Amino acid sequence: MRFQILLLSLCTSLSVSAKYHEPDLSVQLSQNSDEWVGTVTANLQATEEISFTADIDSTGYLEIGSGYGVMFGQFYTEAFVSYGRADLIDIYNVGVFTGTALTKDIMLFANTSHEWRDNVFSDALNLKTNREWKNTFGASYTINQWSNFSYSFTHDRELTGSKSYYNSQDITLTLKPKWVEPYVKYTFGESRVSPSDRTRTENSYEIGFNLRF
Repeated sequence: MRFQILLLSLCTSLSVSAKYHEPDLSVQLSQNSDEWVGTVTANLQATEEISFTADIDSTGYLEIGSGYGVMFGQFYTEAFVSYGRADLIDIYNVGVFTGTALTKDIMLFANTSHEWRDNVFSDALNLKTNREWKNTFGASYTINQWSNFSYSFTHDRELTGSKSYYNSQDITLTLKPKWVEPYVKYTFGESRVSPSDRTRTENSYEIGFNLRF
């Protein structure tokens, strides 16, 4: 979800109608095998540079984060940190997102981050912290004023444990009426539907909507 917020920040920063102190609210439903995971996310653009996010999903995973974004020429760049907590796991994440408008309808973006995943009983069970390096590259295309299409490729590499890597691709279609923005996303490859998932799901669906105030 943090990635969607970063993409939203890119769109806002490249727009002349940026709003501050007015929170955005998003609701998502994601398929995980035969189960669905619901997520509610709030994003507050506190100042032109600083944003805060908080989300909670139906698995009980709660995450809070903050970002500092600036424009470098034609590139919007945001450094971010986040902390998430599930029943038995703490997740820390730090990274950088950047994006630029190639044309008035096409945006390119990239994201890289380092993630630490700690089991609550790590010390008692003598477990090591799992570390992952996550990278995403993609593009967003504005079809018309009412719809948007985006594609992204993600490479997750484990830095500890088995040191495996996982590739996935996301295709997202978003409709953009005035107040509610429904979307549907399909993921090819192995990814976590919820950050608290210990294993990855091969191929998944996500449907949801963003509320605009």
